[in-house]
Amino acid sequence: MRRMPSAPNGYNQGVMVRQLEAAFEHGILRPLEPLALPEHQRVRLTLEEQTSPQNGNTPDQDRAQVNERREEFLWLANESGPYAGQWVALDGSRLIAHGAELAVVSEAARAAGVDRPLLTHLPPEGELPLGGW
Repeated sequence: MRRMPSAPNGYNQGVMVRQLEAAFEHGILRPLEPLALPEHQRVRLTLEEQTSPQNGNTPDQDRAQVNERREEFLWLANESGPYAGQWVALDGSRLIAHGAELAVVSEAARAAGVDRPLLTHLPPEGELPLGGW
């Protein structure tokens, strides 16, 4: 885990970010490694679907293709203030689209030629996101 840099707009201020893999089974996301969280701890999830091994890639190739989203998290920490209360689509440090409706923002990212944008809803002004330590 790493602590995100202090953000001028409060987003992700003091929040720990951890990337891990999970499997979706019987309607529940199950982490593939243990989590040191207290019972009922609320966290914010960002889902990135991984391709199945049937795509012809080796596991090393698949791992190399996974974007660790560092640039996106830095953008969220430092640039997200004007977009409070909206959905945003990011590709690295580039804002692709933003708006009130996820479907519209997602479609705009697809229209811009971005296959796997980071889509996230920013908390309204003054409201800090949920996070777990």
